[in-house]
Amino acid sequence: MLEKLKITFKVFKPNIDETPLPKEKPQSLVKRISLLKAEKAYKKYKKHLIIAADTILYSRKKIFHKTEDRAQAYNNLKLLSGRRHIIFTGLTIIDKQDKKYFYLTKTKIKFKVLNENDINKYLTLDEWKNKTGSYAIQGYGAIFINFLVGSYSGAIGLPLEKLQHVLKEEKIL
Repeated sequence: MLEKLKITFKVFKPNIDETPLPKEKPQSLVKRISLLKAEKAYKKYKKHLIIAADTILYSRKKIFHKTEDRAQAYNNLKLLSGRRHIIFTGLTIIDKQDKKYFYLTKTKIKFKVLNENDINKYLTLDEWKNKTGSYAIQGYGAIFINFLVGSYSGAIGLPLEKLQHVLKEEKIL
């Protein structure tokens, strides 16, 4: 996604505990985790622009994380079937002078009602692996969506419109 903005980058995957704190709201969780990721990256790459993000899906008072297990993916898709959910993405930027910026995007999505065939066909694609909420909005999972309000790129995991705004407004790039 950063290539679309013509930004040269390195990928750094910090080892962060992403477990929600007791009674932590989804908005607070993505802010905290994106900040932790950014700060860890900044320690290693002090003279670089740091861009970090964290995304979660929230529905039925439950936080959905990235999915590794097929049974969990099946259950998640059943829970999302015919329902609305919200994808929160926290974006943290740390510039070369250690100035921090944080943005939150909120994307509301409604799934169509999924039948067993829809779910089982999707699970054979393996697109659900390592995806928040067990689907990829930018892939075949897009056919499940009845409507979307908010940031499409934020729902993928990096709100490009917010990133471009801060880079331009703050004259970072």
